[in-house]
Amino acid sequence: MKSVIENKRGAEIKRRPITSYVLKIASRCNLNCKYCYVYNLTDKTYLNQPAVMSDEVVTSTIQKARNHCVANDLTTVEFIFHGGEPLLVGKDFLRNFTEQARKILLPQIRPSFSIQTNGTLLTTEWLQLLNELNISYGISLDGTPEVNDANRVDHQGKGSYHRVKAALDLIKSDPNFELRMNGILSVINIHSDPIEIYRHFRSLGLRAIDLRLPDATHDIPPPGVDVNGTNTPYADWLIPIFDEWFAEADTEFNVRLFQYIIGLIFGSQKSTVDVGAISSNFAVIETDGGIEPSGALKACYEGITKVGLNVLSNEIEEIFDIPVVALFSTAENELPDTCKKCPIVSVCGGGKPPHRYSSANGFNNPSVYCRDLMKLIVHIQEKVVAELPEEVKSKMNLAPLKELVVAD
Repeated sequence: MKSVIENKRGAEIKRRPITSYVLKIASRCNLNCKYCYVYNLTDKTYLNQPAVMSDEVVTSTIQKARNHCVANDLTTVEFIFHGGEPLLVGKDFLRNFTEQARKILLPQIRPSFSIQTNGTLLTTEWLQLLNELNISYGISLDGTPEVNDANRVDHQGKGSYHRVKAALDLIKSDPNFELRMNGILSVINIHSDPIEIYRHFRSLGLRAIDLRLPDATHDIPPPGVDVNGTNTPYADWLIPIFDEWFAEADTEFNVRLFQYIIGLIFGSQKSTVDVGAISSNFAVIETDGGIEPSGALKACYEGITKVGLNVLSNEIEEIFDIPVVALFSTAENELPDTCKKCPIVSVCGGGKPPHRYSSANGFNNPSVYCRDLMKLIVHIQEKVVAELPEEVKSKMNLAPLKELVVAD
């Protein structure tokens, strides 16, 4: 299989080998978050999934990951335990997986492990195990009790904030927490006060936060967005946070969305899920062993991620033959026509692929957050460039973006 493809202008776009595996080890969750792309948007294929990944799928996943590493001369690989709620699988599962991975992969390939959890099941015993197995962790929380509990509820409709806050307090009592804690993942709620949310996260004593745009499409737009209008509710929510964060100049607190945008403005090759057109290098493994592209695609339509591949019968390499995977594996070549002419495309990257989708045009649309991303990126560039000496601006040819942006 070739490692590059030809784009429409004849240039070669390299496929990045898979270095990270998002493992859907549990296909059930003890929460019922209203915006969840797995359970509460358009895709209901989880109903046909085993609740927990089997031992057979675990072994095959690790072996197929090893095969891919060897074929691509990779010496490291990352396994991200995900769900559903991954702590539902129990402690023995994680112990077995990490032990098998190290046995199969070492010494040629060095595995690392992380877990993304809603935090409600976290206990002292769990933290001890995560430390023992060298697993880092991230926690999902949307802000203050009122804001978090508007969407992040259990199956009885009860909010989750106080259980998550108790988990965070427990984490901070662990001397290893700064080493193990990856930060907070938070879905933006534009009906909240952005500065109140930002200061609340600061008050929790953590080091990093990922502010995520709600998964949505042109068919089912995000709250507050008029896809045919000019409003920018998400930029208007994020900009006050950026201004306060930037003015603080606190390098110890990382708002990753802003960090990535600043890096991309200055030519960084690192991207995140919401910005940057750098090809991604991860695959999803479902509880039944299905090899799939990003789960966020489930926001588009039923069954979109079911591409007919499985670790029990296929190699990881085969995912590159699936057309929808190109949206991520060769992202630079899969931009919508409108985006290719945009002056900030190298920063925005067209946004997250699911956010471009419509039943009328497929993925050949600007993001439903196009105007928001435009306004936010222009604002950040203006703020950052204003702090630079004139000779640096001249040397780097940094012109104000507001003079470049043109209407559709």
